[in-house]
Amino acid sequence: MTPLPPAPDARPNVYLGRHLEWVRRTLARKEPGYRFKWDIYFHRLEELARTATKFLDAGCGDNKTAAELIGPRIRVGIDVERDTETSATVPGQRVAGRLEQLPFQYGTFDLVGCRHVVEHLDDPLTVFSDLARVMAPGGRVLIQTVNRSSPLIALTRLLGSPVRRWFRRHRYGRSDADPFPLRDRFNRPALFENPPAGFRLVSLEMTQDVDLQSHLGFWLSYMLVRWTKNRPNKRSTITAEWERV
Repeated sequence: MTPLPPAPDARPNVYLGRHLEWVRRTLARKEPGYRFKWDIYFHRLEELARTATKFLDAGCGDNKTAAELIGPRIRVGIDVERDTETSATVPGQRVAGRLEQLPFQYGTFDLVGCRHVVEHLDDPLTVFSDLARVMAPGGRVLIQTVNRSSPLIALTRLLGSPVRRWFRRHRYGRSDADPFPLRDRFNRPALFENPPAGFRLVSLEMTQDVDLQSHLGFWLSYMLVRWTKNRPNKRSTITAEWERV
């Protein structure tokens, strides 16, 4: 599977590619153990996919992950937007549905991915309960989301929706409409450390993101990388792996 690009929302240009290489070299020199959040998520997902047979991408967006993941015989993405061109029997296909009421049978999947979805959920416990229902015992769910306890995330929330929309439009060239509102009802490290009924914690990794758009932004965000060295629960991204029990 080809990992998602490091700045998937950014306007593609030569500068961004060169800047990313500069960021990588700088971090390799100053923080040799640093890993970007997308590297953490997709590397582990690919490891789990080697032995999985049925994969569900919960909140799949354009369904790129399910389409490209190598290993599982069945690969399904689900999101709220309707896709009438696919059916529930084709590998790598996309179906419409709500995560609170998944249109699948008990114990269908042995691997579930859920990336940057949890922060938008109105009722995350109901979603996790239904994920547990459609997962086979011993199956794994890999979740990545923002950390509400992070100063960086807290600042973006304090800026409010109008400022976030302006930022999305002028920096990333995206529509000024937020596709999904932010809820932040589960995305704290302590909640992932104590999974809801039906799951047990396998691993939890915290990552402090760096800015990939400018040198100034990078150095400002790098200060947070240093500050969070001894404060891992204040880092901006949570990656959690749970096992279905």
